[in-house]
Amino acid sequence: MPAGKREFLARLSARTGFTSVLARMPKRRVLMILNYHRIGNSGDTLYDPGVFSATAEEFDEQVGFLKRRFHMAGLDEAVAMANGESPLRTSVLITFDDGYLDNYTSAFPVLRSHGVPGLFFLPTAFVGTCHLPFWDVIAYIVRQSRKKVICLEYPEPARFDLETEGVPNSLMKILRLYKSPATTQPDRFLEDLQNACQSPAPPPESERRFLNWEEAREMHRAGMAFGSHTHNHEILSKLPPARQCEELRQSRQILEREFRCPIDVLSYPDGGRNAFSAETIDALRQNGYRAAFSYYGGMNRPGELRPFDLRRCGVERPSHARFRLQTSLAAIAGKGWF
Repeated sequence: MPAGKREFLARLSARTGFTSVLARMPKRRVLMILNYHRIGNSGDTLYDPGVFSATAEEFDEQVGFLKRRFHMAGLDEAVAMANGESPLRTSVLITFDDGYLDNYTSAFPVLRSHGVPGLFFLPTAFVGTCHLPFWDVIAYIVRQSRKKVICLEYPEPARFDLETEGVPNSLMKILRLYKSPATTQPDRFLEDLQNACQSPAPPPESERRFLNWEEAREMHRAGMAFGSHTHNHEILSKLPPARQCEELRQSRQILEREFRCPIDVLSYPDGGRNAFSAETIDALRQNGYRAAFSYYGGMNRPGELRPFDLRRCGVERPSHARFRLQTSLAAIAGKGWF
């Protein structure tokens, strides 16, 4: 269903009182894990607007709503439920990927003010840097394009009409192609994209984009939890087994050194069904991880809890009416994301 139609139905449900009725209905035993990336105004960026999950005001409203309606779980409790070490109860866990600076400046103050724990997954090579990750580089190139139609030959012939499909939809498809198993030469992809768009790669950033270790430790002391998002944000299933193990081992060693405590959970970069494999799960077990989080949607229900595939739903700038409807339906049906 198109996003516009979902927003319309959500607002209609709110106006008619249907959403309020849903909120009072019995809830299933389900672990609902929500995933955010950036907090801020997507209109202010030159890069990928799609990684902005909410503004600070929207996030504050969402966390307040969740706390009133649900039990807010922390990392250890969620993993204990996933491993069958404690009873599953209707719960919500809030997670963040990538460790952008606004996780510290905007998300952390909101979570702390509500007394709600958050779980932050860091790609350790990005911490404290001005690094521009591939999704921001691609978004910059596409948004600066001098061409209305982009034609790529690598890794396969593809055509993207920015005028007809719109830049956000085209960008989403281009990113999907970049992350596909067929793209084995990422530098070639970026070079071809620049040529097709007739626009340059972004200049090096001078301002820090990712939180640093001192900020992360402050968050940790205040009750926030941390996990690995690998070292270089590599899509693990694309790597040979030895490289997968190195990404997992290196990131865990750095995290444990900086936090001086065990760090044994991970979120898969990209997080789709093809972003990890049985080999990846074996590598996680060999390197001492106890759980890993995917990112392709769905709830974690009794009989379906898999510690190395804990499902998460992405929060993608919904209106408050839609957010209320999404979470209420998910708790009642124990299924996906409206």
